[in-house]
Amino acid sequence: MAHLTYINAVQKLEAGDSFTLHDIKSLSYADLDKLFEDIKYWKVYGNIDTKLNEVKRW
Repeated sequence: MAHLTYINAVQKLEAGDSFTLHDIKSLSYADLDKLFEDIKYWKVYGNIDTKLNEVKRW
């Protein structure tokens, strides 16, 4: 993967794929923060909401 974006990362995780730390280097700090927050939320409430892009923010 040449250039990972936030959208690509979310799609890969939803599909069950993975990416490397080397790929994550191409994300901006804002995208990294958003991705990590979504992953944390997904891991806590994963049984309820299976799609990261459909997660409801409080």
